[in-house]
Amino acid sequence: MGSYPDGKRIFVKMNTSPILPGLAREQIAPQLLWSRRLADGRDMCAQEWLTGKILTPYDMNRKQIVNILTRLHRSRPLMTQLSRLGYAMETPVDLLQSWQETAPDALRKNHFISEVMADLRQTIPGFREDHATIVHGDVRHSNWIETDSGLIYLVDWDSVRLTDRMFDVAHMLCHYISEHQWKEWLTYYGYKYNQTVLSKLYWYGQLSYLSQISKYYMNQDLENVNREIHGLRHFRDKYGKRR
Repeated sequence: MGSYPDGKRIFVKMNTSPILPGLAREQIAPQLLWSRRLADGRDMCAQEWLTGKILTPYDMNRKQIVNILTRLHRSRPLMTQLSRLGYAMETPVDLLQSWQETAPDALRKNHFISEVMADLRQTIPGFREDHATIVHGDVRHSNWIETDSGLIYLVDWDSVRLTDRMFDVAHMLCHYISEHQWKEWLTYYGYKYNQTVLSKLYWYGQLSYLSQISKYYMNQDLENVNREIHGLRHFRDKYGKRR
């Protein structure tokens, strides 16, 4: 947090994503006020200060959230900007390799997680580069804020990437949306509700759990590590036989 001499508060952050201005124009992220390069090479930016709240898991079944994700995933300007910044298109195989390379050693050696990774390698979903989009990469509830005026924004863009939009969608559904609402949610978003989509949802849903497990582990948040592992076990037990 920072402030101007007149007392007006601003949110200051180091090394933020260079696509923030574009996200603000799309009304996906808060307004960027300014950015500057420091002498040590780091970038500092300031965003408008918003009074409001962080969403809870119980807030995530909002049409406004689906609309924001749809706007993000369909934005050609944002995708073009990310490509120009050097972001490579990531296939499902690339996503697995990225997780393998960045996950803590203790997780990679865990028997259950090794079993999950083996299953994912054997069931790689189809991928078309011309259907790839910009995705946020970490749409957990704590990265959504609602202002006092009722606007919802998606924040923390450190995990942004170019890949299948199901990367974000599966996280939403397997963490926050009841199964009996999946058809309505997917249809509203723009998916067809069929076995192909559900199989892809099952694959990316497992990957979303692995991503969260790794992030929580690196933050030494073992309570949430265990919660995500339990969620992954339940998800596999419940949906694995329906592929």
